[in-house]
Amino acid sequence: MASSSNEGETSSKSVDKDIHKSNGLLLYSNKHSFYSQKVIMALYEKKVQFKTKSVDLLQGEQFHPWFIEMNPLCQVPVLKDEGKIIPDSSRIIDYLEDNLSNGQPRLVPNDQGSEVKVKVIQYRDLLDEVPIGLLTKGSFFHPEFLKNTMPPFVGAYRTKFHESFLKKAEALRGLATSDSNSNIKEILLGKAEKHEEELAKCMDKELYKSTLDDVDLVLDEIEKELFSHDEMDDWWLCSDRFTVADISLSLLLHRLNSVGLSHRFWGNGKRPLLENYFNRVTQRESFIKTIPSLQSPPSLDLSSQLLVGSVVFLVVVTIFFYFKRKSK
Repeated sequence: MASSSNEGETSSKSVDKDIHKSNGLLLYSNKHSFYSQKVIMALYEKKVQFKTKSVDLLQGEQFHPWFIEMNPLCQVPVLKDEGKIIPDSSRIIDYLEDNLSNGQPRLVPNDQGSEVKVKVIQYRDLLDEVPIGLLTKGSFFHPEFLKNTMPPFVGAYRTKFHESFLKKAEALRGLATSDSNSNIKEILLGKAEKHEEELAKCMDKELYKSTLDDVDLVLDEIEKELFSHDEMDDWWLCSDRFTVADISLSLLLHRLNSVGLSHRFWGNGKRPLLENYFNRVTQRESFIKTIPSLQSPPSLDLSSQLLVGSVVFLVVVTIFFYFKRKSK
């Protein structure tokens, strides 16, 4: 079974030192990044051991010189396989298929006929065209379309995501003025300009609404495909195998649910097969391991355990003396 280190607990140097223990695979990722989740879920599906190095996107770690040197696009995920560096989630998954399918499950089956293979690629391409960034970041500005948002897009985390997005261009221009970043100044200024363009799109209500309409059309196609094999209880999207198309669909549905858009796309009798699919996939081991909110909470350290124990003790003592005094 695949295993990974706890993200954020090790420095990049210490992780690099240990990657020989994990087939040499080191994934630079962020647990809330949609595209990181795609690769993580693929690794779990292929039962490949790997290690992770968390990149703090809210703090702008993707714009630090060490990361830009590795990926000038300043995006996660990035896979390091010993001397090779592979950016972009789709390229990484293709790399895993080409290089780590000897004995590991394939995400694009070769033994189920050309029709299944073509269909898997077709639906993967269709789903990967959905603008996840616009759907996610646009939700910060158009709450009227949302209902029942889920972690991490609630409360303090939502506020942090929103504030970070609003201030990113300013922060990038500030980084570009630093003497220590003179060699990456043009990259940072270019990213600031692109971010302002993205921000304008996310704030455009009509564009956001038309994007939701486009997603409706995509999910209509998915519902039709699910209906075509509705009697096959063990089938996923394209066959009885869980494929790369299923990874794209599973995480798209999870993101729509998290930002508060599931009521628009399924539920209350709308696209019942899609709703059933989503309920099924949330029970899948690779999905549970990939999504942070579905994982078991970390155990408390010793100091936290002592603090909790002290509080419980004081509460018990207070209740004891209260009832003792009351009984007199």
